[in-house]
Amino acid sequence: MKQHLFLILFLLLPAVADAKGNNSFVEGAFKYTVLPMLNAHQDSLVEVSSIERTERATPFLQGKTLTIPGSVVHNGYQYKVRNIATSAFSVCDDFEHVIIGEGIETINYGAFYRCSRLRSVSIPSTMTCIDCTAFYGCYSLESITVHEDNPVFDSRRDCNAIIDTQARELILGCHTTAIPPEVKSIGDGAFAGCLRLDSIAIPEGVVEIKSGAFYDCANLRHVTLPQSLTTLSGGNIFLGTGIRSIRIPRNVTSIQGAHFLGCLFLDSIVVDAGNPVYDSREGCNAIVETATSKIISGCGNSRIVNGIKEIEEDAFTNTPLPRIHIPQSVTKIHERAFDACLFCTAITVDQGNPVFDSRGNCNAIIESHTGKLVAGCAATTIPEDITEIGDYAFSHRSMPAIVDIPEGIKRIGKWAFKDCSGLDLVVIPRSMEVIEPFAFYGCSVQDISWKGHVDVIDMYAFSHCPRLHVANIPEGTKHIHSYAFKDCPRLRYVSLPSSLERIDHKAFQGSPCQEVVKEEMSGIMPAAHDENR
Repeated sequence: MKQHLFLILFLLLPAVADAKGNNSFVEGAFKYTVLPMLNAHQDSLVEVSSIERTERATPFLQGKTLTIPGSVVHNGYQYKVRNIATSAFSVCDDFEHVIIGEGIETINYGAFYRCSRLRSVSIPSTMTCIDCTAFYGCYSLESITVHEDNPVFDSRRDCNAIIDTQARELILGCHTTAIPPEVKSIGDGAFAGCLRLDSIAIPEGVVEIKSGAFYDCANLRHVTLPQSLTTLSGGNIFLGTGIRSIRIPRNVTSIQGAHFLGCLFLDSIVVDAGNPVYDSREGCNAIVETATSKIISGCGNSRIVNGIKEIEEDAFTNTPLPRIHIPQSVTKIHERAFDACLFCTAITVDQGNPVFDSRGNCNAIIESHTGKLVAGCAATTIPEDITEIGDYAFSHRSMPAIVDIPEGIKRIGKWAFKDCSGLDLVVIPRSMEVIEPFAFYGCSVQDISWKGHVDVIDMYAFSHCPRLHVANIPEGTKHIHSYAFKDCPRLRYVSLPSSLERIDHKAFQGSPCQEVVKEEMSGIMPAAHDENR
């Protein structure tokens, strides 16, 4: 038996090796990649993807239907198609219908990502694994069917959804989905990117909605949550939707993460009065953890009422709060609590607050005992007696054309000026000692004026700045970290100091000055600036 098996393998080896030599081959409109054989008794398996558009000699499809075969013959040898590869058909607009052949078991990450014309998909009986991002952004999808013999998934009651049969979890839906009454949970990203979904009523019986379930459903305006619901898990469930109001049912006892980031139209959050864990006291339009008096999620119409003690990370991130008032009861504000509050123009702190202040009507939150600016806004005047600009302090804000950072400030935190608009010139004081990674990432700054220097310009500190055109690195600077000025498309002029001892890997990668910097450094420190390490 062993001799016969060896002979069979020996005869098949040329065909297998031919494909495996390049690890892939093309048949028709598909590219196949050979998967490793787990044992000698296993037939050769492949995963399938689309060939590159530049390689197509004929149209991708003759009609509107993409049929993905469960097997393929190449050089006389038959391969079984096991997987649909990561990003296999992403951003393809050539087809409206997908039929997945019998034998295929897995659809990988982003396989049909943003296939804008895709209207229907048919899942075979052999399918056992579907990544939650596989059909993200297929906003035309309206028909989803699963073969009735599939032991793992089903589309019961012609619901136009994929249900995990054993877990009773809806893992993929569309704008025509009718959620079956047996469903217990809405899975990660189940409706993500479904732009045609404008309203949904989650039926009684559903107890959990998972991370990103309605992420990026920009036209979703009306949501009704069932009284059976107990858990909102993972975060970002309604991120980027158009919902106007939300009512948290009385049985919800676990809310994990922030769920309303970027909900610019949300102006009403109400927690049912009988809820034992959360409340929305005094009509504050926020979700408050009752036992700790901590705000965990808010909206553009929220009020931070007296009695609130803590503001959770991301509680107001990317919400259209026009003003922020911190009452005397608040003693803890987590990092990113007010990140990307784009429309905020006024910040005040109650004079009786023992931890924070807004000294001199500066329109900022200052941590009193450390002198750290925790959060600012478009109208902030940076006080001269503070020592630090905290992480995310001005992230995504509209800024004045010139920001002259006062003397005495020693540190600028991570992401402090990330994606700030309107900023042309930033003046760095002599007192500055540390500029953390990503401090000015993606901001609109054109020029940096240094009154002093920092020993180290950290990674990504000024990367992705679309308007930065000059970088005069001050004398005294010793080290420029990797990617410090990465992808600054207008950065053509750089002046390097004699004090410089090291430029790390790809410090200026993707910026026009990269080659100039290489040449300038080659005569100074040939071993220290190797851009190809």
